[in-house]
Amino acid sequence: MKTCLYSTVVSILCVAALTAQGGPQRGVVVRGEITSNSPIAGNLSVEIDGMGSGPLQSAMVQGDGSFEFPSVSPGMHQLRVLSAAGVTLHTEQVVIRDAGQPLSIRIEAPASANRAMGGGGGSTVSLRQLTHKVPPSAQSAFTKGERDALKGNYKEAAELFKQAIALDPEFADAYNELAAAEASLGDLSKSADDFQKAVDLDPEHRYALPNLAIVLAKLSRFPEAGDVARRALKVVPGSGKLHYILAVSMMEENGDFDEIIRHLGRATEEVPRAHLVAADLLIQKGRRDDAVRHLEDYLIAAKPDDEYRPKVQARLIELQH
Repeated sequence: MKTCLYSTVVSILCVAALTAQGGPQRGVVVRGEITSNSPIAGNLSVEIDGMGSGPLQSAMVQGDGSFEFPSVSPGMHQLRVLSAAGVTLHTEQVVIRDAGQPLSIRIEAPASANRAMGGGGGSTVSLRQLTHKVPPSAQSAFTKGERDALKGNYKEAAELFKQAIALDPEFADAYNELAAAEASLGDLSKSADDFQKAVDLDPEHRYALPNLAIVLAKLSRFPEAGDVARRALKVVPGSGKLHYILAVSMMEENGDFDEIIRHLGRATEEVPRAHLVAADLLIQKGRRDDAVRHLEDYLIAAKPDDEYRPKVQARLIELQH
């Protein structure tokens, strides 16, 4: 589970033509500014990748949030904002043209941190915390741990992530990766604790929040899983798994029926069996036509050899007669 920090970003770049005197156009100057609702810390950098129309270039972000690329080829480019640790804070595609055009980069740091299940009240989380400088020794251990995790060596990876945390106790990504390794080793209780520590450090962590919701659901801690899933959906609103976890958690708590059906509907693309759960609930409410639609959609999405296909087909025949 590759780590990444989440931020809401809208970009602003000022692009001006750059030509050799009396000669053909060589490229365009790309000047930009990163703004935020929190003071901007140093050590950010911006990369722009020509994706075939130009080389990869990097520029440091100055203390006032400004940066500049001296010559960028016109065309489609991939833009990335990186923390000091090399973590991608934002990525998007931008089109660089000959003439100046306003584009923008704005990072919205959360105004406050909800400590959620950890207790202790809220605290302010600044952009400095989101982009804090990871010591090289901690980053080295973290990178080695990622390599072991990719190879399936989860025990070795977990030890390396623990080393990274010992060297940098505020390394939220290391807590996330440690928890992921622990989940792979089957220790879901420890995994939940360490995902929570990552969330305590970074309340909008793009990976730790969804991961925590999933592990809590696997532990049948549904009220907590539902609360975390609801928070996580503010960060990754398109996650079908999170919509499914929230729906199941609400079912366990006898939550609002219509809201449960809405979440199941939004889960179906990623979790097709959400169609079956929704169909069962709708049948119980006497909404047979809606249930039929869910069963039909499931058959369209399911593989030909899906184990549930015969039962779903039989149920459809029963409902349609």
